[in-house]
Amino acid sequence: MMATQPSFFSTKKMKSIKPPLPVLSDVWMKNITLIGICCLVFGCSAPAQIATKETVKGKAKEYYDRADMDIAYQKFETADSLLQLAVNEKNNFIDAWLLIGELNSRFLRNYQKAASAYERVTALQADYAPDAWLNLAICYIQLGNYANARGPLQKYLSFPKTSGMAKIKAEKLLADCDFAEEALKNPVDFKPVNLGRNINTPDDESMPSLTADGKYLCFTKHYGKGIYQDEDIYWSLHTAAGFAPAISISSMINTEQYIEGAQNISASGKYLFFTSADRKDGLGSADIYMSRRVGDVWERANNIGPPINTPGYETQPYITADGKALYFAANRSEGEGGTDIYVSYLNADGTWNKPQNLGKNINTPFDEMRPFLHPDGKTLYFSSRGHAGMGNFDLFVSRLQPDGTWSKPVNLGYPINTAGDELGIYITPDGATAYFASEREGGYGQMDIYRFEMPASARPSYTTYIKGIIYDSDTRDPIQAQVQIYDLTTGSPYATVSADKVNGQFLATLPSGKNFGIQVVKDGYLFHSEHISLEKATAGAPFEVNIGLRRIKVGERLVLNNVFFDSDRHNLKPESEAELDNVLKLLQQNTTLQVEIGGHTDNTGSESYNRELSEKRARSVYEYLLRKGIDAKRMTYKGYASSSPVADNNTEEGKAKNRRTELIITAF
Repeated sequence: MMATQPSFFSTKKMKSIKPPLPVLSDVWMKNITLIGICCLVFGCSAPAQIATKETVKGKAKEYYDRADMDIAYQKFETADSLLQLAVNEKNNFIDAWLLIGELNSRFLRNYQKAASAYERVTALQADYAPDAWLNLAICYIQLGNYANARGPLQKYLSFPKTSGMAKIKAEKLLADCDFAEEALKNPVDFKPVNLGRNINTPDDESMPSLTADGKYLCFTKHYGKGIYQDEDIYWSLHTAAGFAPAISISSMINTEQYIEGAQNISASGKYLFFTSADRKDGLGSADIYMSRRVGDVWERANNIGPPINTPGYETQPYITADGKALYFAANRSEGEGGTDIYVSYLNADGTWNKPQNLGKNINTPFDEMRPFLHPDGKTLYFSSRGHAGMGNFDLFVSRLQPDGTWSKPVNLGYPINTAGDELGIYITPDGATAYFASEREGGYGQMDIYRFEMPASARPSYTTYIKGIIYDSDTRDPIQAQVQIYDLTTGSPYATVSADKVNGQFLATLPSGKNFGIQVVKDGYLFHSEHISLEKATAGAPFEVNIGLRRIKVGERLVLNNVFFDSDRHNLKPESEAELDNVLKLLQQNTTLQVEIGGHTDNTGSESYNRELSEKRARSVYEYLLRKGIDAKRMTYKGYASSSPVADNNTEEGKAKNRRTELIITAF
């Protein structure tokens, strides 16, 4: 509802009524306090033909006062019944009609009943409560009746005291009517699939996020009513039969005392960022927390601290696929207004830098929430009720421009967006499938989680992922090695992920348009290298590799998969430098290590030519390391031509494997 503020909650275990606190995921966007609920009168004196809360007496007044108290205790259904009794007693009781409208629009979400109540208010006296016209229009919009919303909005704008944000709000809603009527005529292709009863319940499920391989689905579950409303984080394992029954993610994360929600599981599945409020270690009304998973166990969550968390309100974090940036929503005085989207970048020392507002192209005087930057690193999805849409929170997409700015957001269209709330979306790495939460007919209750095929016009660039297990090649035990991923062309690092110390598993996303070098590094072991070409990739299967690292010992061989030469040339290509620098580090860290550098070719051409070429290539590597300070006494080089093949020379794939540069450990 456009006119409302973030909702509130209280804790599960209550010994007495406590002041309400802000709900983290803002599914309801309601305000349970009565401050301002009935303060809709602009100083007008009530004429004789209407009854007000100041003039009404008897049972009507008694019912009204009891309803007022029940709303304070969040007994909304009881309050609604009492207010109905009040207007039955006194049909011209205008304040009771106002409260029926407020109660049904903000809390009970019965927009038809709310609209009827506001219609009664405006019929009793048009200028008694000008905001009733605005609220009536909002109800019409929630019902998808955009044509009927125009008149009340224009009436509201005609009042002399309608100015400032109130005027901006009404004008924005008129723009929504224009957009929505066109969107209804031009629906996008949309076939949502409910994730089913293993995920969805009669309560609200919202804000889905998944690991890059789709193995785990994580979401916020809402349950309870009134002062006992709560949120916890649940997750589900994807199996051959679909998603398994969802369970609470961990007692290290979910608590009995506080609410936890608005979460994001990292692409690797090793980190969970979420929001909680009023904890002892909190800095403000809502803070962002982080937990790490080791093996199958989540560690105790920690407040990530300043400069991201402040004495204010920070929520809905999203950690980028490369782990280098954290996007989140916050309400700050320096923002554009309402809740804005910010980003903080990870410093080299592991701290977060000062958050930056994404600016006016993204943020508006109203609320922007739930950012999601696709692993392609340039396509941003978010929810907004400030850009023209279907009337409330809609989903938008914006793309990063060459100058570092964000493009004008584009509404994802109807029927992805509706007159209700669409809060948050997750897009799979390949860009083909989206997951989101929405309240739609045929669901299991209120908000359910759905998946659907993304329209082509709103898709991000294709990305994929690499996953696997790192282990000791002799013992087969898992190893907590570092997996370093870098751009082969520029040598610049893309991401570094650590294999799990319990099971050796790792997972990282890879955007298209680049060629990547992959290096697995662990002290005491020879490193392992791979290269992956995604320069022209638009589709394809993910990369799954199990890598056995070999301890440093005499006789071991290390293939330098990311050392490159032009065809029939021996000059090192620039993209070889990152790999050779790892060889340099290996020799620097192990000062007794001695190696032979061996050059190998396939069987194309004469053996004498190939022997000369392979020796020159080996010498090029030798000279590179010599220039970097490695003692010549620790290195030899030799050309083997095609005498030591590791694959069949009758296939192009085999020939490619035979054309290689190797290190052989000769002393240690």
